[in-house]
Amino acid sequence: MMKIVWWGAFVGAAFWSVFAWIAYAVVDTVGTGASSVGTVPGFPAEPFTFAWIAALVHGLGVSAVTVTWLFGLAFIFGVPLLMQRVFGRRRAHASLPSRHSWGSSIPNGQPVSAPPRDRTAGR
Repeated sequence: MMKIVWWGAFVGAAFWSVFAWIAYAVVDTVGTGASSVGTVPGFPAEPFTFAWIAALVHGLGVSAVTVTWLFGLAFIFGVPLLMQRVFGRRRAHASLPSRHSWGSSIPNGQPVSAPPRDRTAGR
């Protein structure tokens, strides 16, 4: 079940990233266009003119989109992480017996190394 939740989180993060990228492109395009209105190339924008305010808002908008994207990713990945902490991992090996030989004739300890074989025997 947790695999499905994590896969959903990754798919959600991909869609959220595409949405944030589109918002970033819109804010950047509109902000760049608005900040260049009424300016003379090669000269800085004068303070408190439309171009100066638009450039300031453009910078704040791009930063706001980036911060919102990061908070969204933190939420998207935080929910499955919280679910995993609360409900725990699936323990597939919990029902298996612990370190038994399962009726085999081979002991379940460290393997004993065999004595070295004499390669000259049988010649």
